[in-house]
Formats: sequence, structure tokens, C-alpha cells
Amino acid sequence: MDDFDAQLLTQLRRDARAPIVALANAIGLSRSATQARIARLIEQGQITGFTIVEGGKAAQTAHFFIKLSAGFKCTQVVPKLKKAVGVLSIHSIAGAFDIVVKAEAQTMEGIEALRASIVEIIGIADVTTMMVLERHLN
Repeated sequence: MDDFDAQLLTQLRRDARAPIVALANAIGLSRSATQARIARLIEQGQITGFTIVEGGKAAQTAHFFIKLSAGFKCTQVVPKLKKAVGVLSIHSIAGAFDIVVKAEAQTMEGIEALRASIVEIIGIADVTTMMVLERHLN
């Protein structure tokens, strides 16, 4: 992956429905070169799918920072996290926490319910919740 691919992925994260011409202009390549790069990124597994956000932005977004119980690994917990409604992304991280989860819900009660379901997962020792107050760049 080169700088053009990285720029293209950044543009697609911002707007996956952007026209090829707009993407090409944003990264400084021709339409055909940009189209070929997208096809190659899909073929290589760098792009594995496209998604939607229903009804615009969700009302509430939170990040859950998770510490695992002693002896547990991310691979044991992540499959359960993937099943939780509202989870948008899951990343294993280095540092004081083991996993960070990004989630959305229409209400604060929805975030609270999701947090409660995460806390109940066997292998999770602690969950710290950080609410998003304002979005500056999606």
C-alpha cells in the first residue's frame, strides 16, 4: 500500500459514496487509476465491505475501554463483542486497556444498556466509558 492508497482509504472512510471523480481529484490521480486502485484494494482485502448509517448520525456515540480478566485473551472476548447491537468497531490495543470498542445508540439509555451487556461478558474485568461530545471528523 502506498500513499495514494492510504489517501484513498481516508477519503472512503469520510464518504464511501463519493463519486470516483471526486475521489480521484482528492488524491490527485485519474478516474481510471482511482477505480483500479479501489478494485485492487477490494481484491487484496484492504476494503472488505461498505456500510450505512441509518437516518444520519446516531444520537449518542461512546468508546468503551476494556480490561480483560487475568488469563483471558482478546480472541476469547471479541466474538461476543461482535454480537452486541450498536458496536461499530473493535480494536485490540496496547497500554492500560486491552480492547477499545466504538458504539452508537439512539439514546443514552441505549448506550447504558450496551455497556451493561458488555460488563456481563465473561473475561471482561473492567469497562471505562467515554462519551463523544462533539464530532470534528468522522
